[in-house]
Amino acid sequence: MVLRIYKETHFDASHRLMHYEGKCSRLHGHRWSVEVWMEGVPDAKSSILVDYNIIKNIINIYDHQVILNKDDPLVQAIAPFQTPVLTNGDPSSELLAEDIRARLDAFCREHDMEAHVSKIRVWESDGCYAEVEE
Repeated sequence: MVLRIYKETHFDASHRLMHYEGKCSRLHGHRWSVEVWMEGVPDAKSSILVDYNIIKNIINIYDHQVILNKDDPLVQAIAPFQTPVLTNGDPSSELLAEDIRARLDAFCREHDMEAHVSKIRVWESDGCYAEVEE
């Protein structure tokens, strides 16, 4: 049996897109929303596919953080005050959707869970989201 679950969560974080020409090239913040659909085979003993708190905790690594491209010169300026969350490219909603999906899928593999992300949406603001679907 294949089962699907859904989890919605939120985090507050700042980012900037250093390779973008426009106002988003400046450091700014959002109240991000993330919707995750996971599917697979639930655990035989608990009947749970993935604990909703696991999903929330993995996404919470971004909460109240500065998210930057690992090559961004701001990393060196901010690092003495807090360690930013670094991405392999500009931290757009598209890239964060891929990054969160990879983190969740890696957790499931590392814990021998038969589950994976089938769809994810990362909302940067009302009416604007990036979606990755299997």
